Amino acid sequence: MILCSIAATTWLVWGLIGIVAGYMSGKLLGNRGIPVGASVAVGILASVGGGYAFIKWFGDNDYGQTISLVGAVVVAAIVIWALYFIFGNKSGDIDAD
Repeated sequence: MILCSIAATTWLVWGLIGIVAGYMSGKLLGNRGIPVGASVAVGILASVGGGYAFIKWFGDNDYGQTISLVGAVVVAAIVIWALYFIFGNKSGDIDAD
């Protein structure tokens, strides 16, 4: 079973990628209606999901591990971007009009 054969360090690296991606996107995009904590949570889930999917597709070897890390970054970036695109305040501020 591939789930058991993935090393704990791989899971931790995927989680760290998600934390960094979520935090950076939350800070870079500023106050657009989505808290940084939500960005971090979504980043963690997306990077772990993306990394696991890439391991499943490419196998659990050295090449597959490297591809899974790249996949975790790409999936986290796409999901966080979609989150801000769908739920974020487009203008960056709230008009009282």
